[in-house]
Amino acid sequence: MRVSVEPDVELEVEVVGDGPELVWLHGLSGSLEDGRLVVDRLRSRFRVLHYSTRGHGRSTPLLDRGRYGYARIAQDLSTVLDAVGFQRPLLVGGSHGANTILRHEADHPGRARGLLLIAPGGNALRRPKRLQFSLLRLAMWRGSRRGLDGLIELCTGFHPDDPRADPHLVTAMRTHDLSSLKVAMRHIADQQAVDPAALPGFAVPTHVLAWDGDPVIHPIATARRVAELIPGATFEQIAQVAGLSAAQVADLATSNIHRWADDVVART
Repeated sequence: MRVSVEPDVELEVEVVGDGPELVWLHGLSGSLEDGRLVVDRLRSRFRVLHYSTRGHGRSTPLLDRGRYGYARIAQDLSTVLDAVGFQRPLLVGGSHGANTILRHEADHPGRARGLLLIAPGGNALRRPKRLQFSLLRLAMWRGSRRGLDGLIELCTGFHPDDPRADPHLVTAMRTHDLSSLKVAMRHIADQQAVDPAALPGFAVPTHVLAWDGDPVIHPIATARRVAELIPGATFEQIAQVAGLSAAQVADLATSNIHRWADDVVART
């Protein structure tokens, strides 16, 4: 299905399964298709909503960088929740998805039943440092010069023709509009997702998962700080996911989601 979030912007949206409401939010350069492996593992126990964030996947392509602010992205989530009739869902997201959840809770307090934040992006609490971002921007520029295949290689680690490339990730990446994805990746990453001063006001069960060894994109220090600022939040360090297949990452994510969600549902 498609949900209109602005007069000229639609997001591709899917709701599957039955059980407690749960939302899965993908990371930067991800999409509805990218998250399907996780969602397919959750749908037997949860009613799961997932969608492609603005400028991603089959959602409306957007080339105006001013339309990628986190306030709009968080409002998109609220609009989609209303459209599908979700009341107080469990919100789960990785990287950019975790950042979106943080901003949504700041702007729409009390809407969520619980928050599971997996490796919040390095821009969760502050705008990235100039040197770090310039290096990321250079990598994105180099990758995108070779078209969608180059961007796929940048995001997945392998050219689509490489036998080591994960077929699921390649197929998911091919749902993007290249021009739109380039703008989204550059301008979503180059901003602060949420004001840290908002986090002490959160009153929702929150758990933060992160791994070490990724100091620029997913710094563990940022994840720890998020957990410290949210009252009652818990933090857990998990194994690095680099080098795992999409299916292995989905298995790891699902096991953690089930464990966390069972606990939240039992307590709320």
